[in-house]
Amino acid sequence: MLLSGTLKAMLILLQINGIPDLTLLSAFGVTIILINEMRTTLRHLEYKRFELVLLLTLFYLFMIFSLGYTSSPTASITKTIYFGTMALAFYFPLLIREFKIEPFMKSTTLLIFICSLIFLNFYTGYLNGDEAIILSLGEDEAKHMTALYLTISWLNGILLLYYFFQDSLPSLVRWSMMLIAFVFLISAGGRGPLLFTVLILGVYFLLQLAQSLVSFKLNRLILPVIIMITTTVMIIFLVSNIKLEKIDPSLKLVDNTVERLMGLVTEKGGGASAYSRVENAKFSIDKINHNAFFGYGVGSYGYEKSKVDELDYPHNLFLEIWFELGYLPLLIFLILLFRIYQHVKATSIAWMMALYIYFLLNVLKSSSLIDIRMMLGFYAIFIVVKSPKENK
Repeated sequence: MLLSGTLKAMLILLQINGIPDLTLLSAFGVTIILINEMRTTLRHLEYKRFELVLLLTLFYLFMIFSLGYTSSPTASITKTIYFGTMALAFYFPLLIREFKIEPFMKSTTLLIFICSLIFLNFYTGYLNGDEAIILSLGEDEAKHMTALYLTISWLNGILLLYYFFQDSLPSLVRWSMMLIAFVFLISAGGRGPLLFTVLILGVYFLLQLAQSLVSFKLNRLILPVIIMITTTVMIIFLVSNIKLEKIDPSLKLVDNTVERLMGLVTEKGGGASAYSRVENAKFSIDKINHNAFFGYGVGSYGYEKSKVDELDYPHNLFLEIWFELGYLPLLIFLILLFRIYQHVKATSIAWMMALYIYFLLNVLKSSSLIDIRMMLGFYAIFIVVKSPKENK
């Protein structure tokens, strides 16, 4: 269910027609499973799980309530329905009898790698102007599909951070997973996921280095961090001076990534993408100042911005919540995130804290209320994963 939208997009790229809405289809299946599971689990539900389910449900009820005053007649309905699938992704790990992280991550890793290969094959052809690829989908559809670069980058950033901290895995498996995810992350060209991944690993490196200097004991994870950060910097330096596509057209992906990164420095205002985010934030804050308590209703951002009833968002999840739903739902959502943070901090599991921060950084830069299925799913998984102390 967490990858349903991405999987459907990959099937479209493979030119498989007549694909149903996999998100709604999987949501129906998850609902049936949950109804069956809850007959047993609700009687013995831990308080922390109950509290989190209650908070997200309350948030969703505020969203439904805002349908009564939203300025969006149709986008609001679509958004409310699809947020239900976000909620299901959160409820599922919390309300079933048993959730095992290892099988889940194995299947998720395989699907992400397959999706990455399919997309990057298409993206390489598109960037090189391959008419066969563009015409097979149609020019508009092909251009629309290129937006998946951010999703593919984001997903591989998750895998890279997860496997980085899995030092219990065999070294060959762990390093292979990290290397594949790193190559896909660099190739897809999503600046946010790449920079946030490097930032998290960089901060981890500095913390571990400081600890090592105090204890005179070098942490064995410092070397992988040095290698990854050094490799990223070297790639950016080399490609900024050499056009790799002249060597091999498939390397156009790396050229594209470096050009996007360099644009943050060389282009005015960080480039069109960064500039539009700043403008979106200014518009959102100005409108919030005029209606901070109730907001303008679910799905209203697109209409308030362009007077067109369409799904749009300010590329900042918290501004979106405040703009559309008002102060109380924003407060509820922040409490939900804080309670999850408290649990993650108490477990002392490094990969969970790394991903917790990674998701937050990404939704500050991008994502909408109907794009956080993976984030909410993982946040729920953090609650059910047992800490080393609990396993003893």
